[in-house]
Parts: sequence; C-alpha cells; structure tokens
Amino acid sequence: MSTEQTKNHRYVHALNELDDVNISRIRPLIPPQILMEDLPLTESAAAAILKGRQEAEAIIRGDDDRLLVIVGPCSIHNPAAALEYADNLREYAETAAEDLCIIMRVYFEKPRTTVGWKGLINDPDLNNNYSINKGLRKARTLLLDIAEKGLPAGCELLDTISPQYIGDLISWGAIGARTTESQVHRELASGMSVPIGFKNGTDGNAKIAVDAIKSSESPHCFLSVTKQGLSAIVETQGNKYCHVILRGGADGPNYEESYVAKYTEQLAKAGVNPRLMIDCSHGNSSKDFRKQPIVAESIAHQLSATETGKYITGVMIESNLVEGNQSIPKDGDLSKLVYGQSITDACVNWDDTVTMLDGLCEACDKASDFETKFRTLLTKLDVVEGEETWQQIDGALKNLISLVKADVTKYDTFVPTMKQCAKFVNASVLSERTRLSATALSLVEELARQMETRFQPLADLLFPSVMKTCGRANKVFVTRGVNCLTTVITYAHIPDQIPQICYAAHSDPSKTVRGSATKLLMSIVSCCTVPELTPHLAAVEKAIASGVVDANPDARTTTRQTYEIFIKRFSNRVEQFHAGLSSTAKKYLKLDDKSAGAGRPQSQSAASRQRLPLRDRILAQRANAKGADAANGGQPKSGDGAVAAAAPGPQRPRPMRPMTRPGPTAVRRDGSCAVVAAVPLTINDATTGISPTTPSATDAVPEPPAMPAKSNTLENVLMSPRSSKPTLTQLFGEDTSTTPVSTDTEKPKDSAQASATSSCAPSPTEPKADSAVESAGEGKPCESSTTATPAGSGDEAPVRGESKAVGAVRAKRGPGLSFSSLNTATSGRQARTAQAVRPQSRNIVSSRMEEALRTRPARAQRPSSSASELPNRMTLRSDSRAGSSRSRSVSSGPGYLRATASSAKRVAGKCDDAGA
Repeated sequence: MSTEQTKNHRYVHALNELDDVNISRIRPLIPPQILMEDLPLTESAAAAILKGRQEAEAIIRGDDDRLLVIVGPCSIHNPAAALEYADNLREYAETAAEDLCIIMRVYFEKPRTTVGWKGLINDPDLNNNYSINKGLRKARTLLLDIAEKGLPAGCELLDTISPQYIGDLISWGAIGARTTESQVHRELASGMSVPIGFKNGTDGNAKIAVDAIKSSESPHCFLSVTKQGLSAIVETQGNKYCHVILRGGADGPNYEESYVAKYTEQLAKAGVNPRLMIDCSHGNSSKDFRKQPIVAESIAHQLSATETGKYITGVMIESNLVEGNQSIPKDGDLSKLVYGQSITDACVNWDDTVTMLDGLCEACDKASDFETKFRTLLTKLDVVEGEETWQQIDGALKNLISLVKADVTKYDTFVPTMKQCAKFVNASVLSERTRLSATALSLVEELARQMETRFQPLADLLFPSVMKTCGRANKVFVTRGVNCLTTVITYAHIPDQIPQICYAAHSDPSKTVRGSATKLLMSIVSCCTVPELTPHLAAVEKAIASGVVDANPDARTTTRQTYEIFIKRFSNRVEQFHAGLSSTAKKYLKLDDKSAGAGRPQSQSAASRQRLPLRDRILAQRANAKGADAANGGQPKSGDGAVAAAAPGPQRPRPMRPMTRPGPTAVRRDGSCAVVAAVPLTINDATTGISPTTPSATDAVPEPPAMPAKSNTLENVLMSPRSSKPTLTQLFGEDTSTTPVSTDTEKPKDSAQASATSSCAPSPTEPKADSAVESAGEGKPCESSTTATPAGSGDEAPVRGESKAVGAVRAKRGPGLSFSSLNTATSGRQARTAQAVRPQSRNIVSSRMEEALRTRPARAQRPSSSASELPNRMTLRSDSRAGSSRSRSVSSGPGYLRATASSAKRVAGKCDDAGA
C-alpha cells in the first residue's frame, strides 16, 4: 500500500471513531407523505376525528359540561382485539353521549423505566426485530379503522417524529410522566393540532406539568422533519388546549378532593386553565388495577357533590377485554398469549369498565341536570315583578323548592349556585303579594331543613329581608316571617345572626320588630349550643334586661320565658346578670334585693299565689268581722283578718269595697231633694247560710263631694251629685219667685226614716191625695204615715200607692234598688211611685222610668180632671227658654239622655192632655 493510500485509510478510520461510533445500523424510513398516501384519510373518518377534537376542546374550555373520558387498553399489541374493544366502546359511547365524551385510548408507544417492549410502532411483531415501517403502517391502519367506526382516538406522543405519521388521525394526545419535563416534548405539544394533557411527574410533583402547560401555550422554534421526510426548522404558535393529568406518584395518590383543590389553585395562580384530568391507574391505583373503580367512584362523588367537581374535566381508565396483564412468552410463541389481555400494565375488564362508566355517567347526569334546571329557573326569576310576571316567579320558586327537597343541597356546587339567585329570593320575600312572599319564605325554611348548619352562608344573604318582614304592618307577614326564622334557627342555628337579633330586641324603634325579635331570641337561647352562644352572651343578657321592661306586653312575656331558659342553661352567670338589672327589671322578674344574687326568683307558697274568689273572700270577711264584733263588744275591726285566717300563708292586705249601695236621691215636686239611706247589699250563701250584718242606724253615710253645676240642662240636673239639691228652676228653668221651694229636707238617719221619707205619695184610695199634692207644690215637707221598715231586715216594705207591677219590679231587683215615681200621683190616675229618683247609673235612670211608664194604667180608665185640680203641673223641657223651645227634643244628646228626656216628656205631655 502506497503512502497516500495509507493516509486516506487512517483518515477514514479517524472519522469513524469521531461520528456514529455507537450506531450499529441505519435503515431507511418511509416518508410520512408516502404512508399517508398509501393509507389516505376518508371523509367519514375525518368527520369523526374532527368531532372528537371539537368536543374535547369545548370541554377543556368549559363550554361543554360533559366529562371527557379516555378509556382503552394500556397499549395496543393485537389490532384485532383492539377493534373488538372499539366496537364495544362505540356502542356504549352512543348511549352515554349526553353525559360523556368518550375517546378510545390507543397507545402505540410505551416509555419503559429500564427496558422492555416499546410498543406496536417500535416492535410490531413482538420479537425485537424493530420493523418500524411495518409498525407505522399497522398503527395508521388501526386508527383509520377506529375512525371509520365513528369513534375518536387518543395517543401518547412519545416520539417527536411519529406524530407526522399519525397526527391527522387522533383527537387528543398525552405527554407522559417521564417526558413532561422534556423541552422537545413541550415544543412538540405547542405545535400539535389536538388538545394535549401533561401528566405530573413520577414523584407526584405537578408543578412540572403546570410549567409544561405554560411553555406549550407559548410559540416555539425547533428542529423537526416535514411530511416529505426532510429536516426542517419548525415554528409554532402555541397550543391553547393543554391541561394537567393527575396520575399519582411515589408519595401516593393525588385524586382526592384536597389535591384537586390544591392543584387548581396552583393553575389559577399561574394564569393557566385550572381544569384537569384524573388518571385512575398508575400511582392513583398504586399500580393495582382493582383499585381503579375506587378512584372512579371518588371522581364521581366530586363531580356530583363537591366544589372541586367543576374543575375535573376528564378521566383516564386503563381497560381491556380481559382484566389483568401477561408477559410475552420467552420462546416467542405468541399463540400462548391470552386474547384481549394487556402485555404491559394491568387493566380492568370490560364489565368493570361499564360499571365505572355508568357511575361517572350518573354523577354527570345529576350535576348537569341540576345545572340545566337551575339555569332555566334563573332565567324565569330574572324578571321584574308585575301583574304578568309574578306568577312566573312564584312557579320558579316552587320548582326550586322541589329541587331542594330532591337532596341537591348535598352538592358543594349548590351554595355558589344559590348565591346567584339570592337577590331574586329576597325580592320575593319583600313582595306585597302574600302568595309570592309565602312561597319565598317556604323556600328559605326548606333550605334550612335540608342544609342545617351548612345554611349559614345563605343566611348571611337571606336573613335581612326575612327580618324586615317581621316588622311589617300586616300581621300575616309578621307571623310568617317569625315562623320562618324560628324554623331557620331550629335547624341551622345561624349563630352569626345572634347580634342582629339581640340588637333588634332592645334597640329597634318599632314595637312590632321588638316583639318579633324577642320570640327569635327565645328560640336562639333554646336551640343554639353553648359554644355557639358563648361569644354572644353579653348581647343576649342585654336583650333580656331590656325586653323584660319593654313597653310591648308581648315582648315582656316572651322575655320572661327566655329568662327562665337562660338561667337554667347558664347558671354560672346568673349572679352577675342579676347584679346589672334595674329595679324595674327585678320587679318584672319577681326578684327582690335578698334573692337577686341567689340566682332564682323570690319563692312564694302555693297558697299565697292562689287567690280566693271575690264572693268567698266577702263571706269569709263578714263571718270573721261578726265574730270580732261580738268579742269586742260590738265594735267591728277593720282589715282583712278574716281573709288571712281563711287562706293560710302570707297575704297582702287588700282594701274591701263598701258593702252598701249608695241610696238614691228623691226629687219632690217642689224641687226639694231627700237622700234615701244606703241599703245594705244582702248576700246569702246557700251552702253556708251566712248572711252579713246590716250597718246600724247610727252609721253615717258620707256624702260625696259636690260637683259644680255646668248648666241647667236636663243631663246636668239629673246627673248632678245628690248633695246639690236641684230646684224647680234648675229642673224646669222656671222662675221660682212665686213658687217657694224648700231645701231644708233632712237626710234620714236610718233605714226606717228612709222608708218613711221615700213613701211620700198617698194611696189613690185616700181622700186627701190632692191635698198632699198641693202641699208638696207649695213647698211643704212631704208627710207620710207609712210604717217604717225595721233595720236589718232583708226586704224593704213596699211604698204606699205603688202598683203591683212596680212592686214586682222592686222585689225582683232586690233591696236597696227601689225608687220613687217621677211625679206625684193625681186624683185622676193611680200613683206609680212616690219620688223621681236619680241613681248613679245612667242606664238605671232610663230603664226604671220606662218600667214606671209601662205600669201606668190606660188613659180610658183615668178619670178626667180639670186644670184647677192640677196645680203646678210639671212640664219638662231641655232648656229654660219658652215658646217653641218648650217641646224641643233632646235628640242631640247621648243615648241614655235621649231615652230619659223622651220618657219624661211623654209623662208631662200626657199629664197636660189630662189637665186640658
């Protein structure tokens, strides 16, 4: 070999030592464009692929409330088994399309921790021949067949060049846990035309996935190959549809609610899409395929009943026709492989897959059903109340009550959802329409019943409007408002509203609001727990101290009941509470100075708290007074000694009312008056036979103070005190200069004199009846020979000259109630009474005069009399004016005065007719 050849040989050898030192073989690779032309995309397959992409993008954006499900074998090694699985999945996907967006998991590349089978593209024959061109063709053929079935597919993008061969046939892609942190894979994801999911690292760290999303959303420039297989520089715009996949890690699973909340917060802080997907396998199942259903069940619960459910955008499930996994036979005999069983990670079988998908579908159905219905109701509520819309609002509230009763309150999404319509509920509560307001209050009550203590966030929004209802003028609204809040307090306790209720109880200017607040305060003291009440005890005590002296009697009564409950539950604070009470509050709480610090109201015996009936007290007092008079020589003692003896126990002395009815005043025809002695009130007890003693004749009857005469009207004359002694001038308004009037009538000293004085009218059978009348008209004292009634007698002797009807009335009314006639009887008619009486009761004046008039004999039976036989006949009128005023009616006065005046005028008129 020449020297020149030797130099060339050494140069070539040196180049081989510098480049491709570890490359053992290089084979040609089919260009992507040629493979795509050999296996072209059909129109039907393209439609299915595009639909899958659009639906996945909508779910990731949050525009579609369905759940994105990536389900299928861990890896594909048998295309025939994969197609059979695809047939089963497509059939199920059509039935669950309303709740789930199902994409078949079709993984052709498998990253290995050390070494192993790398997937169908890399080793399609499972014999380490690495027929990659054959693997690419098998992979594209399988994806085309699945797309032709109308089922979208998803793949893991392990190699940066393989997407050029199959990228147009997939609807979703994934970057594995081992490659998420890779820069080239982030650049690859930024240029992909499908949504990409980044898994957290194998150590469980999800921050690398968050960083990967931020990187992939940005534009990149990197090296790659074209469809023609030429090397090129690729520039990307960034992928806006990237998300995190939680797969668990070395530290354990990360699918629980707490992890979801943690990672969504990290995503939000990073300014990226907070929605994520959860992998049921790998670290979350601790690589035990039997635990995948447990993870799926937790995801379903979060979807339907927790606040984090709205951030879960998808689920991954490793599933196959046969559960478990198997290894490739070492002897290379592939006939030994179980059909439909994974040769990589273990998978759940098809039946378990259906069960898991059903659970997810049901959870999504509940969540979406509530969301859909609520959106519809929210639209109906968001209107202005009017004649044409209030019934629509009422119906929407009733439908919302039905949803609450259907137990949708268990979802964590319910509270944020209800907050959206709180303003509409408050407007309905304050509506002037009773039906609409009642429906809104019923909704508040039902929320409290179903949510109990979880109602507190809603109570902060709804309580003020319901409290306003408790202070309205309409009692119907007030009652409904109080009942509603009482129900809320009973079930939800609402401790945050205790200060507001206490303030309303002691400081609100409205009496109605204070009365309602005291009722609510009693419910709070009764229902709330001690830890809930302890921070607000000062406010509660202030409300009790103020309410017990409130001007509203209902508030005082309710506060006293609240006080009894309070001192039982907080006995350690009673002494301190009593020390700060006012004297008035202690009085209403029945506390005295000695017992104020003892913690309980003043104790009294049962006998002292039970009062005897009035009739029994009178009888007992009379009986004891009679015995005391006999023991003291006939001198009665004053006081309630009899009552105290009859009723054992401490008794407060009570003044007794006088046992005699004041006697009436007799008005004679001459205008003079005679006070009839008071007649004792007789009470006979049929059981004991006790009758009170009659005051002696020496007992003086005190005269009431004289009232100044207002005018000479009939009302003032008849209603004037007995001591005023009205004259004819006062009664009739006539001049008495020619008619002397005597006012020297003495008051009778005893009942006998009273009977004699009251019997001044002679009998119609006596011959000197006219003389007696004439004498009375001249101002002479009335004389009578009537026998006096004995003192102490139970019956009063009848007045001479009165008819049997009048006597019957007198007997019926009892002693002390007799009266004399208004006018002295004349010879032409029978005398009805001896005197015209003006008793204290206005109704008695009218009724007695009417009774006297009814007992008057008929006009035909009365003998005629001349004018000379009727001297000084009375003519009643309402004032002192003559002429036309003589017959004026007193119709403008009150009812009793009209009856009295009309009766007197009829008597006077008929007497004038008889005289005429």
